[in-house]
Amino acid sequence: MDSSSPVAGSSALLSPAINLWRALEARQIDPAPIFRSAGVDPAALSVPGKRVPVRTALRLQRAAEEAVRDPALGLDVARQMQGTALHALGYAWLASATLGEAFNRFARYTRVVTELWSPRIEESADGVRITYVFPAEAARPPDWLHDWLAAGAVRLSRLIYGEAFAPLEVALVRERPADAAPFEEWFRSPITWRAPQASLLCRSVDFSRALPTGNPEVAAATERVALDYLARLDRNDTVTQVRQRIRERLPSGVPSQAEVARALALSPRTLARRLEEAQTSFTALLDETRRGLAEQYLQRTDYSVAEVAYLVGFAESSSFNRAFRRWTGRAPGDARAKA
Repeated sequence: MDSSSPVAGSSALLSPAINLWRALEARQIDPAPIFRSAGVDPAALSVPGKRVPVRTALRLQRAAEEAVRDPALGLDVARQMQGTALHALGYAWLASATLGEAFNRFARYTRVVTELWSPRIEESADGVRITYVFPAEAARPPDWLHDWLAAGAVRLSRLIYGEAFAPLEVALVRERPADAAPFEEWFRSPITWRAPQASLLCRSVDFSRALPTGNPEVAAATERVALDYLARLDRNDTVTQVRQRIRERLPSGVPSQAEVARALALSPRTLARRLEEAQTSFTALLDETRRGLAEQYLQRTDYSVAEVAYLVGFAESSSFNRAFRRWTGRAPGDARAKA
């Protein structure tokens, strides 16, 4: 892998490795030598926000695979997950109003956790598919990491949806192991083996069901923490910076592209070019941010619909109503009634 690879210079949050540590301990394996052999100081696990190069994270994953030599390792790591090791993103997940909101939020802020992979969410008549995508140039991760991504998504979903959650089907990268029973018992759904990418197909109705654990105020607060963290992580990440500036300014009215460009010490033309390079635009980010905030605020019964309209930059409720229908296909009052 050369220095031009997307993995080169990329980093990953270290705290999720605590789940691997606990999974090894549960197998009566001392994790410390394995972590040290990969160049990870065990004491660093307790350092908030500590990151390591992606290459170091991959070395650790391969060292664990070599030490355990059990196809079910990824399932063991998933069992240890509580969400709290995922920085602000984990708390935002736990406070999401629906599974759909949780997965979309995770996809939006995956870089908080890692720059190695990202979830892609696609809706169809069959349901909602979550696929875990790696850079084409990246060295192949160990199979148990792909297993963990799928199994971990199920684990996190069961934390907020309930133990009844099961995907319609699962695709895993590995060949079918001699003993597939642990996988079948965990996923409780048909499994496709030797798939090009790990993925889950879930029921659309499961994604839209309101969750008793939802807390829009906590979700919004932790999302701001995630944005701040990403802004510190990469001051050159224009998309994150633009989202942050839009959120800050919306209660005072809709910010213009020129206003946000000035706040970032850029010319409007440079800002437009950078957003185009990121395959988005200021208009798209403004729309996305307003919609996300509106859906969060409407979950809170202490805000009237008119107040929500003001908070996301609309001077009139009628304009907000039209925009919300365009975004979601329903009226703000319907979303409030559901909340």
